Amino acid sequence: MGIATGWLWVVLAMASGARPDPSAEAMCELSALYTAERSFFGEKDRYDTPAVVGFLPLPCTDGTRPPAPDAHSVGGCQFVFTVLEAGRAQNATLKLEARGVTPATRNLRFLMDGRDALITRADSNARVAPVDCDAWRRAADPLLRYHELAGEYDCVTGPYAPTHPCTEALTQLANLARKGVGVARKEYDAHPTARELYPLSPPTPAMLLCGVTASPQQRAQHSDLLLSQGRLLDVVLQPGCRDAGLRAGIPLLFRDGACPGPRCLELVRLAQRVQLPELLDVLAGRAEPLVTWLWTQPAALQRDFLRAATDQDSNRVDALLLLHQGAWPSLQALTTPPLTHLENAWLERAHREHPTLAPVLSLLREQQQGHPATDADFEAWARTVPCRQLHDARDVALSATRLRAIAQTQSRCPGDAVSVLSRHVSKLAPRELIDVLQPLTAEQLRMLRNDLGLNDPARGEALFDWAMEREPSLLDGLAATPAVMAKMLTPRYADPLGGREAVLDLLLDSQRSPRLAPTYDALLFVMAEALKGTPSAARVRNIAERNLPPEDRQRLLSGMLRARDPRLQAAAAAGAADWKASDGITAPAARACLAEARVTLECMATRSRPLGPPPPGHRQFFFGCGTGPQPPPAPPAPIETWCTRFDELVASCRTACGGALPGPSELALLASIAGEPPPTAPDGLRACMPDFP
Repeated sequence: MGIATGWLWVVLAMASGARPDPSAEAMCELSALYTAERSFFGEKDRYDTPAVVGFLPLPCTDGTRPPAPDAHSVGGCQFVFTVLEAGRAQNATLKLEARGVTPATRNLRFLMDGRDALITRADSNARVAPVDCDAWRRAADPLLRYHELAGEYDCVTGPYAPTHPCTEALTQLANLARKGVGVARKEYDAHPTARELYPLSPPTPAMLLCGVTASPQQRAQHSDLLLSQGRLLDVVLQPGCRDAGLRAGIPLLFRDGACPGPRCLELVRLAQRVQLPELLDVLAGRAEPLVTWLWTQPAALQRDFLRAATDQDSNRVDALLLLHQGAWPSLQALTTPPLTHLENAWLERAHREHPTLAPVLSLLREQQQGHPATDADFEAWARTVPCRQLHDARDVALSATRLRAIAQTQSRCPGDAVSVLSRHVSKLAPRELIDVLQPLTAEQLRMLRNDLGLNDPARGEALFDWAMEREPSLLDGLAATPAVMAKMLTPRYADPLGGREAVLDLLLDSQRSPRLAPTYDALLFVMAEALKGTPSAARVRNIAERNLPPEDRQRLLSGMLRARDPRLQAAAAAGAADWKASDGITAPAARACLAEARVTLECMATRSRPLGPPPPGHRQFFFGCGTGPQPPPAPPAPIETWCTRFDELVASCRTACGGALPGPSELALLASIAGEPPPTAPDGLRACMPDFP
């Protein structure tokens, strides 16, 4: 349909007086209301009033509607439509009414039951035949084509090309308004783009400033004029003023002093929306008067203004409002991003109003401006803030004095205090660390064990005495130097642990606690000390079996290999033989170990003799475990049963050479050094331990 004919036939139809049957309005709008209710029910599981479900019937062509008595009703043209019953849940009822209100329809009243969607006359309950609602709407709505196009293309920007659908829509709207169609005139007056592009009267400066056609220079001129007339503020705040108009008008209002003022919040929101750079200048240059004005405003306005002015999340704004109340906010909430001029002015005002805020404001200045807060302010802050806010201290410099203040909160905030300290104690000098951690309990010190830096040998040496006195379990993992090991063996520290020999056993056993981490030199020192005097054969074997450089092993074991006690010689020889270290093993030491081995092997032969000869086969050794479902175990082979019994019988045979019986290759090495044949293993040992020949 062409642009001209699209509106012309409507005007001609109206002029001809050819009005549709008034009952058609009732039928069609009741059906439309029913459709809207059902759609709403599908989403919300309930029915509701016309306004809530989004139903608005067509008005009369002059734009008027009959008044509605309440929220359950809405006026159309000749009828008022009412939701009589609007239920909820699955079996909800829905009853609708169309009641005539004009002289021509006063006696008409129609009902619709939502269960069957049938329309009946209220006076007779007779069903009403359906009508052609499309034909009725074409006759009743002079703006039908406009509404179709505007609904699809919006038509609120422009200008539009001649062939654009919005050109047809807005042209029809303007022409109908010019012809005096009331509903079109109302729509036209509410449509700034139509009034600007298709003016029925010369466009006003306000229309041009906020419209779509003016150039930047023209908008600037209109802004100046409206400002001189005292109308610019109302114009830019009117709904629908376009961003280009806001960018031209708001800077003038800012310069004219509209902020601070009763409508400042609205201007700031608009300036934020269009990202107006002049807003930052206003908030910075007028921070003091803005805060003076804002401080006395209602809390809701304060919140909205700070949110708009700072463009920050609610946590930041909540922190600022806490300052207004004299309460201490979280430092973290005011740390990132840096405070603006407005926020700093807010902090200064809060300080003047509430001097008790001095500690937290002092720390904020240190964070933001580099002005160090006093230790007294920090201590007051640490004593007062909620425990979780102690973690905010990560954003300020933490000296030993300040960390001591954190540690002093351990009874009030045990977990939080330890967590904060854990990030800093490794950087403290030993003397500072001892002082800082003085308030902590032994349990809290244990929680910090891995954070103390005791894996550094020099630091471990400096903190050894303190750790032994405060909590010996801190020694787990301590990098022990020879000096630390020497201290451990002094009566001061050895006696509480059972004496020197008990401490030597502890230091040589990596499975016992505390498990120190000795340096290599410290380990050599401990082993040398352990071999002094008359050590046990087991201790000698323990040391001799360690993986040491040959020269260090020979130096440590030389005395034992030539000891008066053959048991010590045997233990040293067996341990050295583990590493195939024949150098240094004396023939007497080798013979001493071989003699003990023969005694043990003879014991095994005697004890196992009642078993008789072993059955054929080889003993299997299984390691590890399967995953998932496993088949039932097979019956043990005869050799397995025999070897299990063999192990039980020989278990009481004494050990040899300070420990377990040396293996076949070790015995062979010792035999070659001693110049004699290796001992013979009993049949049972050879069957159950295949390594023995």
